[in-house]
Order: sequence, then C-alpha cells, then structure tokens
Amino acid sequence: MNTITPATDASYLALRLPAGTRVTYRGTLEEAHGEWLVSPCNCRHCAASTFFGRPARRYELLTPDGRPSPYAHVRHTSVTPVVSDREFQYATCRLAPKIVAVHLRKQLRRAFPDVKFSVRTGRGKEMPELSVTWTGGPGRTAVSTVTAPLLHTYGRSEERRPARISVTHAGRDYHGTPSVAAITLNRA
Repeated sequence: MNTITPATDASYLALRLPAGTRVTYRGTLEEAHGEWLVSPCNCRHCAASTFFGRPARRYELLTPDGRPSPYAHVRHTSVTPVVSDREFQYATCRLAPKIVAVHLRKQLRRAFPDVKFSVRTGRGKEMPELSVTWTGGPGRTAVSTVTAPLLHTYGRSEERRPARISVTHAGRDYHGTPSVAAITLNRA
C-alpha cells in the first residue's frame, strides 16, 4: 500500500509547466475554457505558501499576449499543455522513406561534395527501400558509412534502433526515426 506523506503530496502537486507555457483550460469555470498561457499563481494564499517553503501548487491564466486575466488559483489538473506540431512529431514520428531520402542526400552531399548522388525510394513492395547511385568518387565502403545509420536495423542486436534525425523538406521540419529496411548501393 502506498502512503502519501506531505513530501510526496507536495512533489506531486508542484507545478511542472514553466511560466509562459501554452495550455488548454478545462476546469470548472466554463467561460474560461480555451487556450491560455500559464504562470505560477500570485494570489496571497500561494505567495504565503511559497514564502514558507512549500512548492507552488496553482496556476494563474494569462492572455495569449501575456497579460493577466481574472482567472487565478487554477488547479494543475485543470490545464493541459498544448503540444506543437514539431513537439508531437519529435515524440512520435517514424519518418517515411521519402523524407529519409532527403536527409540522406544532404548527408552524402556534405560527406562527398564533389560527387553527384541519386537517391531514390522504392516502389510497390520495395517502398521502405532506398537506392543510391553515383559515378566515380568514393567506394561502397565509404558511402555505406554514411548510409548504414539510417537503417532501422542499425546497431547491435540488443539495440536495433537508428538514431533520431531532423530534416527540413519543403519548408517543414520533420523529426523522428528512419523507417528504411534496406539501402542498395550502386556505383556506376
């Protein structure tokens, strides 16, 4: 059986969102439902508690431009952080082979600036595969040192995870792990 002590209670109730975080309020005040910014509550009760060394437990809602609103002393359970597209993608995304191909082109261009590479995605059943073709320049071993970390089976057998990558394509940022099963190297 878990026993809640004042110390564990205080750490659970302590505020976790930094001041200025965008949140959605879904508390008891229905007229306040919607998006706000939060900061630790500055009412006299909360100020006295923090003065005596207790952690801040309540939020104050701010307008989207950062000005105070009439809504203060809001429970931490009544607000939910708004996750941006970039944060959501970073946390959950497996990148499509097309996006991985864009990243691989940039990596190859950076590693071998004088060589022209063609990086293509597979079609049909070979969709999670990439094909790299080049003329002259580096050998297969040198190119495979750049391509291998993008395979989803890269690493020791107990890890088998590629590194996370970040790519900007068509003005949009993508963050995640590559989902490429094979990369074929063809030196012409």
